Order: sequence, then C-alpha cells, then structure tokens
Amino acid sequence: MRDLAPCCVCGSSDRTVRFPATPRTGDELPAAGPYAGHYRINTCNGCGLVYSTPIFEQEQVLELYSNFSEANVAEGEIENVRVTMRNYYELGRPFLPRKQRALDIGCDIGLLLEVMQSEGFTELHGLEPVGIARAQAVKRVPGADISGSFYEDTDFQNIGFDLITLIHVLDHLVRPDMVLDRVYHDLQSGGICIAVVHDIESVLARLMGERFPVLNYFHHYFFSRRTLQSLFVTRGFEVLALAATRNRYSLSFFIDHMPFLAPSARRALALLSRRLAVGHISLSIPVGNIGIVVRKPETAGD
Repeated sequence: MRDLAPCCVCGSSDRTVRFPATPRTGDELPAAGPYAGHYRINTCNGCGLVYSTPIFEQEQVLELYSNFSEANVAEGEIENVRVTMRNYYELGRPFLPRKQRALDIGCDIGLLLEVMQSEGFTELHGLEPVGIARAQAVKRVPGADISGSFYEDTDFQNIGFDLITLIHVLDHLVRPDMVLDRVYHDLQSGGICIAVVHDIESVLARLMGERFPVLNYFHHYFFSRRTLQSLFVTRGFEVLALAATRNRYSLSFFIDHMPFLAPSARRALALLSRRLAVGHISLSIPVGNIGIVVRKPETAGD
C-alpha cells in the first residue's frame, strides 16, 4: 500500500480519518471490482482536502483500469452525454486563445474530442487507457491521435496545446499536482485547461455521507470548490471560471441510477417510465460536479 501524504495542495501530512476503509483494504486488488468499497478517506488538517490514503501501489492502480471492461457512456445515453460534453467545452470557449491543438486526457469514447473537431481544432490528441472506450473514440473521431497510454508516460515532443481537458480525471490520479505541472508545461502561453470533478461538498455528498457513490477504489481525491481552486493556483495557473455544472440524462437513466432508491425499485421505476413512453425525456440537472477553467499566464515561458 502507498501513502499519499503529504497533501498535494498544501503539503501538510497532518490529517484526520473521515471514513475507515470498507471493506478492510488489504494488499490485493478487490475481487468484486473497483466499486466494491473504498480506501480510508481522510481530511487534510492543513487545507481541508479530502483524499484516500493509503492506496494500492502504482502497478495495481494501473491494473484496475487495464482490467476494466466498460466504457463510461451507456449506449442509449450518447446524445445526452454529447450535450454534457458540449456544456463543459462552453465553459472554456470564451477564453480560448486559438483553435489549433487540443488534448483530452481520459477521452473515454471521444465525445468531447468530437465537439472540439466540430469547433474547428486542426490537431486533436486523446488518451484513454480503457480499451473498449478507446476503440469507440478512434472510430468516432477520425484523424485524431488517440493513445492508450497514461499521460505521465507520453511524450508530445514539446507540442504546445491551446486546450487541455481533464474531465473526471484529477480525482483518479495518484499525484494530481505533478500531472498539473506537466499540463502547465504542455500548454502554450495563454492556453487553457478545463477540468471537471465531483464536489465533496455538494448537497448529494452531504446527504449520502459514506454512501456517496464516488467513494470507491477508482477515486483518490474528493475536491471542493476551494481545494480545487487552490490546487491549480499552487501550480501557477490563473483561474478564469469556477462553477457547478449540469449533466444531461434521459429520465429512465436518471431513475435507474438514483442513489437513494433500492436497486429493485430503481429498475422497476425506470422500466415503468419506458413503458409510459416518458423514459426518453432528457433532463439537464446539477448532480454535484464542479467545472474549472484555468489559464497558463501569457507571460509564462513554454
């Protein structure tokens, strides 16, 4: 097991246990999968960042992803997720210096890259370690360079990006501070980064406590607006926008994933909504996510 101290935001090693590991985390990967439990969840006493520690060793963390056989987008929800990705892009669009080179880290099935391509970006790169999702991205965005490598293992030969996106990526990383140092280096002066994470201070998170679905072996960090902003500022970025985001779902999908209902009740209500021909209705709602747009200062060297 690996200790993530010191804190990636403030550097403190002083922390308080928020939730014990459940089930008890040993040195082996969970046989029931990454959603079967969570690590010990801690609160940094220096800045308030909520994070997992100890976590599995780096090789085991990578194995969680390489062995995972699902994309993040259900087949019937592609158009709704495409709208959600468009909304994320719109957060940063007013601040874009130009539309030439873009990189989507953790591009999943390529919907955000597809938005960027429609916006006129001439050079697109994507990174997606989950094979089933990457295969869809390659088909969806012809001409994009989409790799299965992790960002930390890539070499873009000093390509300066105008836009780098991290959609639900920072909370999965082992050391997000070090990754953001790399993002800073890979951006052009004046280039922007858009990131989206779950909000540990959202209404849903507060109501559910330890039952908050985001608490699982995939997630190492649980940001609030304050700690997310602080993370970027400490790495030298200028914060341009910080806001709650909306996700778009069909009514049946939303019902089928409501965390307050028992699984059997969710399935029954979702099926009923489809039989009544209202399950396809789309909802655009805040579900406890934060979007941030930051810029590498114009005066910074590349």
